[in-house]
Amino acid sequence: MTSIRSLLWLLILVAAFTSLAKAQQTSPASSSFALEVRFYPQQEPAFQTVSSKRGGAWYARFGRVPEWKQPENSLPLTAVNIKSELAEGGVRVWVSVFLGEIHTQEKAVTSYILTYGEKVTVRELTDFGVVPFEIKVVGLPPMIGEAPKFVSKARAIELVVMEPIFSTLPSYKLVVRNLSAKPVSALHVQTLQDGRMRNSLMPQGKEGEPIIAPGATYEFNARLATRATPTADGYSPVILPDQVIEISSAVFDDGSYEGESETPISFAAVSKGRKVMLEKVLGLLKKFQSANDSATATSLDGLKSGVVGLKLEADAAAVAEVDNKLTGLGADQHRLKTLIEIGMKGVRDQVLNDITQFQLRYRYADPKPIHDWLSASKERYEAWLARL
Repeated sequence: MTSIRSLLWLLILVAAFTSLAKAQQTSPASSSFALEVRFYPQQEPAFQTVSSKRGGAWYARFGRVPEWKQPENSLPLTAVNIKSELAEGGVRVWVSVFLGEIHTQEKAVTSYILTYGEKVTVRELTDFGVVPFEIKVVGLPPMIGEAPKFVSKARAIELVVMEPIFSTLPSYKLVVRNLSAKPVSALHVQTLQDGRMRNSLMPQGKEGEPIIAPGATYEFNARLATRATPTADGYSPVILPDQVIEISSAVFDDGSYEGESETPISFAAVSKGRKVMLEKVLGLLKKFQSANDSATATSLDGLKSGVVGLKLEADAAAVAEVDNKLTGLGADQHRLKTLIEIGMKGVRDQVLNDITQFQLRYRYADPKPIHDWLSASKERYEAWLARL
């Protein structure tokens, strides 16, 4: 299913579920809806939950069409992205592909509205050199599963509460406490089974904020690992035994850490990338404000084009700066460069989304609200930068 690159490209599964009873009366009342995704030939499918909010997962493993040739001057295809959302007529599904090592580009492939039990073959993926995926809307009874063991390799993080979530795919809610005198900026959480990582997430503070103040608690959900097993009419997920939810590491706001060294390497490099891109964005904002006293919502397209044009390439100085901070951790130079670029892309995507959302809400000629929004955005990005 989805590979996790540098602990930051996260497979996103939305656990909340809203009933489709009105849209599909024939669906089983005791089940929640999910997508059954056949993503690789001759292999068991994966399952994605479906909810009223758009969410999904991307797949870095897929079959390749024999003898297909990548177009010239095109980035390599690195993942297939499948998102879904409950819709009035059933489940709306969007399929796209990511190009480039850090998913530099996303290209739409197709979309569907599927009803309960309906299956579709995404043949359009062959245009991108990918063996077609099969997607089916299925009903799954909510599962709890045997309580996993909890382990923390970070001495400062203790478990307060762990309780099951009655959901389509099994997961547990955990509340942990920070016992240290330092704020925690990021955690790395793994679900292990037989010592093998099955699921992973890296919760971190929004826009440079810490996630756990000294003595405070933090709540998150961790999915259990399942395996697809054949049934009379398809496949069904079965919960694997003897699972462990592990806090592998905690990174503090001063850059120190407890636990494994992988997370502080990733977090430091991504934070540097965020810093680099925020500096570039703020430079653009200042120029745009000074040159557009009578800006309109439409003229923000110029700002958006400028943000799109910001390159996602980390220079040698940025890599060296991060490497110097990580003395003794054995960080790989190419890996650091990639992680910095992931951080840069995350900020660029966020800024583009901020502009787009404002344009969708505001379509009038009065420039004052636009100037107010630009000023507020500049202050917000400056505060974000100051926290990095």
